[in-house]
Amino acid sequence: MPNPVVAFFDVDGTLTYRDPVTGPTDAPRPRVVDAIRRFVGAGNVAAVCTGRSVLGITNLMASCPFAGAVTLDGTHVVYGKKVVYDRTIDRDVFARTVAEMHRIGMEALIEGTYGCALVYGDAEASDLRRAIPGAQTIEQYEAAGGRMDFGKIDFIDTSLAACRSSEFLMGSYHYMNVGGGYHELAIPGTSKGIGGRAFIDALPFRPSRVYAFGDSENDLAILDEADVAVVMGNAHDNVKEHADYVTDTAAEDGVATALEHFGLI
Repeated sequence: MPNPVVAFFDVDGTLTYRDPVTGPTDAPRPRVVDAIRRFVGAGNVAAVCTGRSVLGITNLMASCPFAGAVTLDGTHVVYGKKVVYDRTIDRDVFARTVAEMHRIGMEALIEGTYGCALVYGDAEASDLRRAIPGAQTIEQYEAAGGRMDFGKIDFIDTSLAACRSSEFLMGSYHYMNVGGGYHELAIPGTSKGIGGRAFIDALPFRPSRVYAFGDSENDLAILDEADVAVVMGNAHDNVKEHADYVTDTAAEDGVATALEHFGLI
């Protein structure tokens, strides 16, 4: 019998989608859940590969039999219950990052495996305060004893001009436009592809084939790492250029469509 197939699944825009009325969903639709269960039931390995931290995929991990997760754009990787790869923003770089964001009036969500916090801009009517009510600022988070180990930075369109104006931020991080008005700053030298490779290296077997499913710029590295790159129908054209197969949109259960197309279920 051939060795198992391994498949990496992005979350937002791939396993789940942003409903125009109700907003983002936390778990896949029933057809997608059933498809992943059948894929794993056939002896294969499914892994989440997301920009979210583990704190943001609790419901997702409970909904499907995932063997592990590549999180925070590849900076934190878990196989089973074992951490097989972990990188965080250098403490000195991070301190200067927060100071720079305050200087230029930029707002951002700082994400880590053990906690997340906000950097507010100068505006009193903060977009992030409205989007994430009750979230701690980075100063509150640190004062409360939160672990200052962070893997990536998220922000929205209203802070894009400020970010681009900063030579320090644009030179210290890898910038990505992930679509839908969302943007990311990642640690240089990290990616979902590097995280995916760490996951594969931790497996007790060599996969017979590796599939990757994604829809945005932060998926390009894992799409290029895989033997077969599956891109969602809702992806931008620059991502579709990296596809071996373009499936239906996330709202149309494109993950299930692709698994069926390749005879994996």
